[in-house]
This record gives sequence, structure tokens and C-alpha cells, in this order.
Amino acid sequence: MPKLTTDQMDPRNNLEWYTKEAITNNAEVWTPQMIRREYSRLRDIAQKRLSRLAVAEPGSYAYRKNVGQYAPARGQSTEALAAKLPQLARFIAAKTGSVRGIRAQQAAAVRTLQERGYTGVTTTNIKEFGEFMEHYRDNKVTHSIGSPEAVEVFEFYQEQGIPWQTVKEDFAAWVRAKGKLETYIKKQNAKGREVSADDLIKEFNKQEAARKKRNEQQRKRRKQKKQGGEAG
Repeated sequence: MPKLTTDQMDPRNNLEWYTKEAITNNAEVWTPQMIRREYSRLRDIAQKRLSRLAVAEPGSYAYRKNVGQYAPARGQSTEALAAKLPQLARFIAAKTGSVRGIRAQQAAAVRTLQERGYTGVTTTNIKEFGEFMEHYRDNKVTHSIGSPEAVEVFEFYQEQGIPWQTVKEDFAAWVRAKGKLETYIKKQNAKGREVSADDLIKEFNKQEAARKKRNEQQRKRRKQKKQGGEAG
């Protein structure tokens, strides 16, 4: 690698210079003084970004991944700073590492989704949509439901005007029911029927109603048993 000048040392332009390998193999550039100076400079940028993200996008991946990660250089060894520098550089270079970058990504995502016919996702609910999809993927709701179906489920909640807190509570119940939903999909597919998001919601509601009925019956039986014991 050719030696970079000070004004070129910026991960937004030369991220490859901030990898662990580049720092280790280019000691003539990454001197202890350079490592300490560059870490401090990038940390200042990062702290300002994190402060803005804490207000505007506290639930974003960029904030959750980086908050509390970059202690001041003072008191840390050169080795410790060098080990942390690649992650710090990636944060600075990431397109979604700032509020502006996240907003741009959200706007692009909305345009793409609306072009594909998902008009229920807008700039006003894109944050909730991102959280919904992340939760959806993390919980692997069901292997038989893909991202397009997940978008339809989100749109259904939006069209019904259901509060976001309720959506999250319902989703927790949905995760509990994922095994039965997979069985339902397999049975319908075996009959040559395609399962839509509306079908899944109806089946989910049916299962939830049955679950609540069972819980209520169990509660009544426990109450009756308790009262019988007290009478005895």
C-alpha cells in the first residue's frame, strides 16, 4: 500500500487502511502516535453521532451496536486502541452510521417497497416496519413465510389502525404459535392451496381465541378446586 498523507486518513475514503491486517502490516504508517491520534479523532466524530442517534434513532442498529463502545484514549494501551480502531472506522464509514444516513436509507426503502406494491409502508411508519422485520427475522416466525408475506402482515396491522404496542404484543403471541402455523401452511399446501397473509392472520386469531378459551377454562377449574379445598 502506498503511504497515505494525513488528509487522506479517513475511513470514509480509505476504509481498507483501517482493517486489523492493514494496521498490523503497515507499522511505518500506523505508528503508536498515529493510532492514538486517529482513534481520538474518530472517537470525537462517533460521540457526536451517537448523541444525535440517541435522540433521533435510539432503536437503530448503528446506535445499539456502537453506544458505550469507545472509551477515551487516555489510560488505554496502543494495542487496545488498535484493536478497537477497525470497528470505530466501520461505524464512521457506514452509510447508516448517522441520522442523515439512516433517513436516506429509510426513504430509499419506502420507495422500493411502494414500487413493489406495498403502499402500506410509508416514511411515517418505516421505523416500526424496520423493527417489525428485524423481530420477524430474529424469531424465525416460520420457515414457510417469507419477507413478502411479512410485509403484507405489517400492512394489515397498519390498515386496521392497530397501535404499534398491540402489534408487538400480538407478535409475541404469533411467535408462540409459529409451530401450529407451520402445520397449517403445510396442510393447505398439501391441498394445493396458497396461503395468503390474510389466511395466516385469520388462522392466528383462531388459535389465539382457542388458547385464551383454554386458559380461561383452566383458571376456572383452579378457582373451583381452591374453593372446594377451602370448603372441605
